[in-house]
Amino acid sequence: MVIDEAITHLPNDKPQVVAGQIHDADDDVTVFRLEGTNLYVTDGNTTHHKLVTSNYQLGTQFEAKFVASGGQIQAYYNGVLQTTIANSSSSDYFKAGAYTQANCGNSDPCSSSNYGEVIIYQVTVTHQ
Repeated sequence: MVIDEAITHLPNDKPQVVAGQIHDADDDVTVFRLEGTNLYVTDGNTTHHKLVTSNYQLGTQFEAKFVASGGQIQAYYNGVLQTTIANSSSSDYFKAGAYTQANCGNSDPCSSSNYGEVIIYQVTVTHQ
């Protein structure tokens, strides 16, 4: 899966958003996750597995890419390999979108003005 995207807004108090991921039947396997200005690739529950950049500026367009093959997942940022994660699950699937890590219990105010936003310019999924 290749996502051409930009993260444009983060919630207050818990400024975190996921902007593309591989998920299995129960939980996320790996994601591109922005926390403030730090963009990470995660490995399961290891949220800070690979720091991609510590200076992400909201609105910056980038390419996130996951390649899942041969028992591993490779994560690329703007065409550069960031990490390779071992994974042999057969129930994984791709997800693209804005998945905030905040809700009314951990980010104030609880209103429509407190949100996360990702602009997706293009998504390409190829299966072989």
